[in-house]
Amino acid sequence: MTTLISALGLLLAVGAWNPAWAVGDEPGTTRIPTVTRTVKIFTELENAISSAIQKRDAAALQKMISEDFELRIGKLPGAPIPRAQWMDSVLREPFVPTRIEQMAVHDFSNIAVVSFLESVAVAGKHDVGKDVFVVDVWKPAGNTWQLAIRYAGPADSRSIAIPGGAPPAPQIPKKY
Repeated sequence: MTTLISALGLLLAVGAWNPAWAVGDEPGTTRIPTVTRTVKIFTELENAISSAIQKRDAAALQKMISEDFELRIGKLPGAPIPRAQWMDSVLREPFVPTRIEQMAVHDFSNIAVVSFLESVAVAGKHDVGKDVFVVDVWKPAGNTWQLAIRYAGPADSRSIAIPGGAPPAPQIPKKY
C-alpha cells in the first residue's frame, strides 16, 4: 500500500513539474508573459515619457530627460540631436500613439540599457512600415532614472542586412 501511495505521489510530482502539462499549454488557453522587475520599471518610465509628450507637459518631460540628453538616429549617426531641439520637436509635432514590445533591460547599476520595438498603430491597425527599434540609455538621478541617450532607427529588417545578424524569419500574418 505504501508503495502504491509513493508511486502516486511520484506521478503527481512529475505531473506538476512537467511543462507540457502546465496551465496555458492546453489548446484554447493563453499564456501570460512574465515581466521582470526591471522591464516593468522601464516600461513605466518609457510610458511616462510618452504620456508627457501626449499631454504636451514640458515640465514633466524635463524631469525625465537628462540635461545632456541627445537623440541619435540611424540615418545620421554622426549628427546628434540635442535635448532642446528634440523636446521642441516632440512637443510640437502631432502625437502618434505607439506600443512598446519586446523590451530587454541590461542594468549595470550606474546605467541601464533598454531596447525595445516601438510599434505604431494607426486607427487600431498595426502600421508595419513605421516600427522603430529604440535603444535608450538611462542613468540614475536620485531615487529615479533619467533618459540620457536615445538611439533609434527603422525596424524594417527587409531593407538592410545587419552583419552577424541571422536572416529574418518569415512573417506569418495573424488571423483573428
